[in-house]
Amino acid sequence: MSEVINIFENVKKSGRKALLEHEAKEILKKLGLVLPPSCFVKSEEESVKAFHDFEGNVAMKLMSPHVLHKTEEGAVVIGIDTEEEVRGAYRDYMQRFANKEIEGVLVEKMVKKGIELIIGSQIDATFGPVILIGPGGVFVEVLRDVVFRMCPCTKEQALSAIEEIKTQNLLNGFRGMVKVDREKLAEQMVILSKLAWEYRDYIAEMDINPLIANDQDIFTVDARIILK
Repeated sequence: MSEVINIFENVKKSGRKALLEHEAKEILKKLGLVLPPSCFVKSEEESVKAFHDFEGNVAMKLMSPHVLHKTEEGAVVIGIDTEEEVRGAYRDYMQRFANKEIEGVLVEKMVKKGIELIIGSQIDATFGPVILIGPGGVFVEVLRDVVFRMCPCTKEQALSAIEEIKTQNLLNGFRGMVKVDREKLAEQMVILSKLAWEYRDYIAEMDINPLIANDQDIFTVDARIILK
């Protein structure tokens, strides 16, 4: 897909190895993944407009090539539900990160809580691009419960990987939580494995974390793509 290559090439020409979140999500949206409604803005007033367009309850994320670990660096604010909070968050970013290169801010509609998952890819020295799946969010480091498949994987291979996740109770409606749609999750794993394989000359690492599975759909809430 020439649009995907154009994004990769533009990032490389700018001297960066990592796509900003809105750039990665642009690619994933083209591939048919479900993303929360979002708007990339470059001013306080544009932030306010996006907030009203989404009818409140948004997250605001700083987009900067020098701030890749946004949560750890205080560059993500969630659950914003007033115009005053929008303006405060935008001004705070501009002040605290004034010494960084700022591309803009991603204003994103919050999605309902659900099960947090991860799908990612990396380059294995023996097998080349491999895809991984498991519990996401804070559970990635705590549980270390991920399963790998070679890229590109089939839907059957993706479903078998999901069956190998040790913490199956997290997927099966544990204590009233949503039961994850395994068919849909496998389809997303297949799509991302094809992306990692077809663009293996570009992509070094990819993390879709978290995917949030709720009673509405499976949403790509955060995305990271690192280039070779």
